[in-house]
Amino acid sequence: MRDPLVIGSTSVEAGQRGRADVPVMTLLNGSELSLSIHAIHGREDGPTICLLSTLHGGEWFSIEALRRVTSLLDPDALRGTVLVVPVANPLAFGLGTRDTPGNSDSPDMNRSFGGRHTWSSDQLADAVTTHAINRSDCLLDFHMGPWGSAFQDILIGGDFPEPAAEESERLALAFGSPVIRRADIVKGFPGPRSSIGYAGGVRGIPAMGIEIGGAGFSPKLEEAWWNATVDGILAVLGAMSMIDDPPDPRPARQLIYRTSHRVNPRHGGLLRSRFGGDQLGATVAAGTLLGEVLSPYSNEVIEELRAPAEGLLFYVARDYPVEPGGWAYGLASVADGARWIERNGSEGVR
Repeated sequence: MRDPLVIGSTSVEAGQRGRADVPVMTLLNGSELSLSIHAIHGREDGPTICLLSTLHGGEWFSIEALRRVTSLLDPDALRGTVLVVPVANPLAFGLGTRDTPGNSDSPDMNRSFGGRHTWSSDQLADAVTTHAINRSDCLLDFHMGPWGSAFQDILIGGDFPEPAAEESERLALAFGSPVIRRADIVKGFPGPRSSIGYAGGVRGIPAMGIEIGGAGFSPKLEEAWWNATVDGILAVLGAMSMIDDPPDPRPARQLIYRTSHRVNPRHGGLLRSRFGGDQLGATVAAGTLLGEVLSPYSNEVIEELRAPAEGLLFYVARDYPVEPGGWAYGLASVADGARWIERNGSEGVR
């Protein structure tokens, strides 16, 4: 029998599930802020994987998918341990904001890992690191855009040390997303103080930033995105030999790309979208009209948003109000060294 898993003051026996509420800090109003971590502690030995969500408080769509996975997994049949942090940033989540509130030099919790400060974001990141990431062999960090935008993309680090870089790619392919970006995360964006930059670049474990779906669309679309996330997580667990008979959600072919284009508005107004949630993954030609920004005051079109290159749409938006720079469209370039991976494992470079 495996040893119990101890998280803070909570002990979870092998073959059981449990939840630990780890104290993090006392707030000015006198309340205690804690971090909830769910653990499915398998009866048999195996790797540990961390599932992380809501580092940004407005990006809560994946909470439901992680709830389903937590309920679905059978600890009696699991090899290893699954650690689930459904709300990594309860301060921002409570206000529905991306950043952590307060007069902080660390407003973005996903740029606070490995920090040495006592700002709220740093303390929360340190708690996630200590109790989840540092005891894991793999990290899946789930993000999305704000209400009204939808994503379908996985970010992995091409500049992770080996074998973390290649293992990240293998597990990302197993997850089944048709679009995977391999980028210099540690040396570039989002940097070594992001969750996956820290996990892959500092700890040297496979790590993925996963963006699937978004809120503000039809129930049918949102249910499909939740199901795809659950199947993807189970497929990764299968690829890590943690469960038997996992689903295989891989499409006929998957794009691993390096160059992305953000097609976001320069002006605020009402977005009239030509490519909504049901068009995720669509291939568009250079110059394709993706949407228009209309003035809510004059009813005139004040900006056209067009594809700057040929590629696949990995984020889209519904009709909704946008600020300058607000989320609209993201394009994964099919040029610049992009690779197509066929389901049979063969690949081609364009």
